[in-house]
Amino acid sequence: MTFSCLGIFCEDIREEVSGTHTIVGVMPDNINLVAPAGQEGASILFPKMGIYVRVNLDAPNKPRGPISARASIPGAPEIPLGEIGPADIDKAFADAREKNNPLVGIIFKGVASPLTLTTSGVGSVFVTVDGEEHLAAIINIQIARS
Repeated sequence: MTFSCLGIFCEDIREEVSGTHTIVGVMPDNINLVAPAGQEGASILFPKMGIYVRVNLDAPNKPRGPISARASIPGAPEIPLGEIGPADIDKAFADAREKNNPLVGIIFKGVASPLTLTTSGVGSVFVTVDGEEHLAAIINIQIARS
């Protein structure tokens, strides 16, 4: 199966009336944050963190099971980004066939608001297709204690 995915960490994701998405404030791979002075072990409150994932699948090769995505941020609960079941997968592949598209695109998105960061580490986004987990994005969050 031809498969690719791309994940983006950002400040916000806006859903437009036309059905498109506007991704605001794309974050770099590495973020350096400074905890408040004199507050050992203090957490940092991120007002919003958006996660946008686009999965592309080869149109002739429909997956056998659901497709799901999740994010893992250090020191925070896991963030489920959703699961696409058989009925929606069938519809996406039928639409691609009807339009002669070689790829089927599936989008997962979510916004954590607020997000409390308590520890440094690597945040990750994973996409699962046919029971196989794929890494879609990472963000290295480093918190300096002053």
